[in-house]
Amino acid sequence: MREETMEHAILVHSPEYANWVFDKTHPTQGRRFLHARNQLMLEAQRRRLNVYEIEPDTCSTDDLHLVHDMGYVFDVTIRGECDEWVGQRHDLGDLAKMFVSGTLTALDVLLDKKTLLAVNYAGAKHHAMRDYASGFCVFADFAIAATKATNEYDQRIAIFDCDAHHGDGTEMLLKSNKNVMTYSVHEYGIFPGTGLLSDWRNRAYNFPLAPKSGDDALLTATEGFLKACEEFQPTMIFVACGADGLADDPLSNLMYTPDGYFNSMRLIREQFYNLPILLGGAGGYLPDTGTPEVWKNATLGLMALNTEVVKP
Repeated sequence: MREETMEHAILVHSPEYANWVFDKTHPTQGRRFLHARNQLMLEAQRRRLNVYEIEPDTCSTDDLHLVHDMGYVFDVTIRGECDEWVGQRHDLGDLAKMFVSGTLTALDVLLDKKTLLAVNYAGAKHHAMRDYASGFCVFADFAIAATKATNEYDQRIAIFDCDAHHGDGTEMLLKSNKNVMTYSVHEYGIFPGTGLLSDWRNRAYNFPLAPKSGDDALLTATEGFLKACEEFQPTMIFVACGADGLADDPLSNLMYTPDGYFNSMRLIREQFYNLPILLGGAGGYLPDTGTPEVWKNATLGLMALNTEVVKP
């Protein structure tokens, strides 16, 4: 696809995403993905932006094995068993794999130069480890995509994670990959309790924030990410845009605003105006209100500068 016909953004989405429900009282509710999709498409229509929606292709089991233990993959995808839910839930096992498919589909459209921004709101499951689930995350889709991009396409991936919780799984699974840099900004002292220090040697940067930190702290952390990128020189950016740093989110004590997220993402796009960016939603526990709004704003902030997007 020629650059002048490039989409402003490509959204990878399936109506099945809305079925990501462990139980009705659980903080994770899949309808947040549908609400974010609807908000973005309506806003794009209003602003006459080209947001093209596609469904995820099906990833292979071999893709999951890039970072996950074979026995663990078998338990989730064949048995439907996982510590994150009770009993056998083949529906959730299938969805966990579909979320990886969505992120890999987003990676493909970036590599094919069809857009500078590919979005999978159900992506960026950053707590999943090699052989177990953690923090509502089953498969580490960003780690899988980064491994694939570096091993098969010679990319250099910088990952900016602004979820309120430390991206421990992504960091751990990618630490040995010299072509990946991870950078997590998160609240100090909450789950999973890691990410207090940076591991400079392995390009794993951490930026813990005090409770009640707001937009100014997020922007300072974003500037730190951009500074780290000056030395690393990425060819592609992944963003895990957890909406749980939003004020009033029940699972953190940070005080970000939707505008704060927009400004952070816009700063990244201004620095990397011609680099492909993959956006994943990570966490967010205001499924009907704040979470979809944050993801919509983040998407607008990361759209190519020539779209002339202004603040929502």
